[in-house]
Amino acid sequence: MILEFLQACEKERSLSPHTVRGYRGDLERFLHWARRSLGSLDPRRLERLRPAEIRSFLSLRRQEGLAPISLRRTQSALRAFFRFGLRRQWFTRNPMEGVDSPKTGRPLPQVLTAGEAERLLAAPEDSLLGLRDRAILEILYGSGLRVSEAAGLTLVAVDLTGRTLCVHGKGRKDRVVPLTPAAAQAIEAYLARRRAEQPEAAGHPALFLSRFATPLTARSIARLLDKHSRRAGLMKTVRPHALRHSFATHLLDGGADLRAVQEMLGHASLSTTQIYTHLSKEKLKTVYLQSHPRAGGRK
Repeated sequence: MILEFLQACEKERSLSPHTVRGYRGDLERFLHWARRSLGSLDPRRLERLRPAEIRSFLSLRRQEGLAPISLRRTQSALRAFFRFGLRRQWFTRNPMEGVDSPKTGRPLPQVLTAGEAERLLAAPEDSLLGLRDRAILEILYGSGLRVSEAAGLTLVAVDLTGRTLCVHGKGRKDRVVPLTPAAAQAIEAYLARRRAEQPEAAGHPALFLSRFATPLTARSIARLLDKHSRRAGLMKTVRPHALRHSFATHLLDGGADLRAVQEMLGHASLSTTQIYTHLSKEKLKTVYLQSHPRAGGRK
């Protein structure tokens, strides 16, 4: 059952491999619990599960140290699994209908200041790989790409004249995003050096290549980000998504429209983008407390 459901998640719903792996682990633990607690994995027994029994399983996962956001994913996996089972007629009812979603606070994403971002972008040296790294950082910060999207860029996806990128995003959805002048210049400089110093890369469709002329992976980009954040002297661990978060937050701080930011980020739902408005509100609150004589923030 699980395999058929996961294949449908990947092919029909176009869920990311990361989400599918998470769902697999969630469902395997659920069925292990059901076999041990109920003594059976018979569909008729599973569909008769009471909300209290399912909450008992979720409580157990919480006690095992499962983070709130992962607990929400577990519930999503179970809801989707039982809905799929109804369509396949494995079940005649969905036992998740009486289970409320947990109320969990959403952690605010890591955001660099404009000064920190500038120091990071200036960190790479002027070697072939340094020019490549600068182009990657400029794209992550200037266009708000996910690390996996940057790793997947091809030469034909880049329009240096029109200064745009065609990005293959989550859910197999393509979008066109603007390219900053600095990013376009960085890409141009990298490609010129690549043609001169890496002839074996000629004709390779990938935009960003390793020293061995193989496509970079998201993990490789995460490592170079860590390297350059230390080189820039940033007193924090810069996670791979930090530049994307910084891109969105700095746009909104500058007065950008929320829906335009949603479009550039490739978010399916506006609610996902709205977390960045909370960051902007926190900044306004800090400025208010520090600046207004009646706010109590100044001594």
